[in-house]
Amino acid sequence: MEQILIQGALLSGLYALIALGFTMIFGVGRVLNLAHAGYVMVAGYMYFWASYMVGLPMGVSFAIAIATGAGLAVGTYMAWVRRFLYDPTIVFVSTIILALTLEHIMTLAFFRENINVPPIVVGTTEVLGYTVSNNLFAALIASWTCIGAVLLFMRTTHIGRAMRALAMDRKGAIISGINPDRVNLITWAISGALAGVAGIFYSSYTFLTPTAWVFPLIMSFAIVVIGGLGSIEGTIIGAHIVGFMETATVLAIHEKLRSVPGLVIMIIVLIVRPKGLFGR
Repeated sequence: MEQILIQGALLSGLYALIALGFTMIFGVGRVLNLAHAGYVMVAGYMYFWASYMVGLPMGVSFAIAIATGAGLAVGTYMAWVRRFLYDPTIVFVSTIILALTLEHIMTLAFFRENINVPPIVVGTTEVLGYTVSNNLFAALIASWTCIGAVLLFMRTTHIGRAMRALAMDRKGAIISGINPDRVNLITWAISGALAGVAGIFYSSYTFLTPTAWVFPLIMSFAIVVIGGLGSIEGTIIGAHIVGFMETATVLAIHEKLRSVPGLVIMIIVLIVRPKGLFGR
């Protein structure tokens, strides 16, 4: 039980970070950006390329990966999504096509071999008699630092309050003088930056492959459906539900069934409470 609690808490923080940018875009713009997981995958590749192929310092490699995630997100919004913001079906289909396109680009650049990314922080730590990777601890710290920064930004800054207003009542926010295009652009940039951070730690937690965006997308979708589409607090709770259930399944049953509990819980939530636990 202690091992499930420890591993589940560590994994849940990483999952919350991956899903946070996904839910922010839906909360403000009311569209599902299925390319978000593609940004996570590409950012992981950019970190590996900058740090281990070019040999740049870790801080510079971090900056390149985060800038890549933010740049991809801003480019997606400016070049395409902005024109179809009121047609979620087009955005839904086009962003999944973009994710597939990013997969093929990474295949051409790095081939399809699995790349084992060295841990950001090496070594292990004993917690309650169990050996835990320091890399997961670092991912947990980074995740909660980003989550805390986003929550603080949303509650204390003018742009953050504008995001919340746009998420709650779009027409009322526009009447109040809020520029929805500017707020959406900033939201996509923050979401992409979060995907960049997530890509660094997720790639070092698992491995890199051009299809590495598929599982984060499924997991993110399950988390935001469970927590409630557009709810940051719900995303955090949903990530912990999925993280603990996945850890329990892997440790008690089999690793190949790791994604099953999250999908089952998502189906149950859709049946019992379609808007999610914290959805409005």
